[in-house]
Amino acid sequence: MFTQWKGKIILPTRTAQDEMLKEDVDLYKVQNVLEEGFDCSAGKRAENVFERCLETKRRILKAVAVDVGEHYLITHVGSFKASKKKIRKLRG
Repeated sequence: MFTQWKGKIILPTRTAQDEMLKEDVDLYKVQNVLEEGFDCSAGKRAENVFERCLETKRRILKAVAVDVGEHYLITHVGSFKASKKKIRKLRG
């Protein structure tokens, strides 16, 4: 069974897989970030690129997905510490 978001399968790149291992995150957690997270793009992105963040305690987990037609390609997964002020700024 494949993880899905918006009715499309989620597949990570090799680099994203390495980042997921480093962050101890699986595809189900990435799916949760995409579904439950908020838009946290720092700048302009192409229409088919989605940057979503999910707050967990004092850390932010970020996932970047690209819509390539029949599936979403996860290109980046990372986390960082954030102050309450930074979290408010990210949420807009």
